[in-house]
Amino acid sequence: MNKIKSFFAGLFLLIITFIIIVLCALLYRANERSSIKSYIFQMNNFANQRVGELQDINDISAEDLRNKLIKKYVSEYFKVIPGEQNAENRSVLDALSTDAAYKQWQKGEAKTIAEMSRKNMFRIVHVYDDGIATLNRPADYNYTDEIEKNIYYSVRYYTETWTETNKMATEPVKEQGVIYIEARFRPGIRKDIDVQKHLQKGENPVELFRFEVTNIGNKES
Repeated sequence: MNKIKSFFAGLFLLIITFIIIVLCALLYRANERSSIKSYIFQMNNFANQRVGELQDINDISAEDLRNKLIKKYVSEYFKVIPGEQNAENRSVLDALSTDAAYKQWQKGEAKTIAEMSRKNMFRIVHVYDDGIATLNRPADYNYTDEIEKNIYYSVRYYTETWTETNKMATEPVKEQGVIYIEARFRPGIRKDIDVQKHLQKGENPVELFRFEVTNIGNKES
């Protein structure tokens, strides 16, 4: 009787061992066929505007470079980041503005931005090339001329504002407006900044360009 029990016990253990081996083999093969795919989550709107190849500044036209700088300036002028510390001080605007123009922003739009930021609101800004128009540029004026002129620009911008953050179902409030800025611009890099040190410090590269806003308004003046 004991021999029969031992026989069946041994057989049972063999069956269990065989099943474990089969399961291990299946898991190993499944692991070989598995792959890891990474995804970058990006907003649905303007999702096609991704970082492109590096460009040589000499291959960019004066008007194209000017437009890029204006877009950056207007974006910094209106954007809102939830819970931003010291929202009324922005180094990019400071570097690209005269003292008077920067203080003009601090006394105006910056107050609105700080309040929205405290409420954890989020606002992004879009500007397109066809929304930038020169108002008083002489017909014979070239941006490469030795004497830089202050020129007024009309800039149409579009904003998307989320009143509540971290809520995927929240739809942004879409608005548009026009801002008038007076600026002097000349293609090239500022000579009063050490480019290498500036970049090594992690400062914004846009601050290197010869672009300065001298006056800001919501109507032509």
